Amino acid sequence: MKSGGIERVFVGRLERGTDVLKELTRIVEREGIRSGAIFLIGSLDRVNVGFFDESRGEYLSVSGEGFYELVSGVGNISWMDGKPVVHIHISASRHDGDLKLGHLLEGNIASLTVEYVIFAFDFDLGRKFDEKTGLNLLDTE
Repeated sequence: MKSGGIERVFVGRLERGTDVLKELTRIVEREGIRSGAIFLIGSLDRVNVGFFDESRGEYLSVSGEGFYELVSGVGNISWMDGKPVVHIHISASRHDGDLKLGHLLEGNIASLTVEYVIFAFDFDLGRKFDEKTGLNLLDTE
């Protein structure tokens, strides 16, 4: 386990047409955020979420088009091999009851807005490959 404090807080919004994961990653790089917690709400015109298929050892994706309410997004920020890892899980629903849940992948396109809050921690977090799971797990040592 690691512990520390909150160094800075960022609050902002993403414009319509923005790829959510790409833009959040740019913000993390630009602001020099070493680690943190991230929260999202808003709406999406396109949803693309994934889930890890342990039997295949890869992420599979599920997509949806149309107006989705981004009900919740929560995740963390860490680094691996000199690059930021913005790891977020989302839930997004459409008016007809279609619900998409999972790991935020590239291809989630902001609709009216996506609002974010980032709590930047005052310590570093990294990731390392775990042979047992085949995942790049958070290094909390």
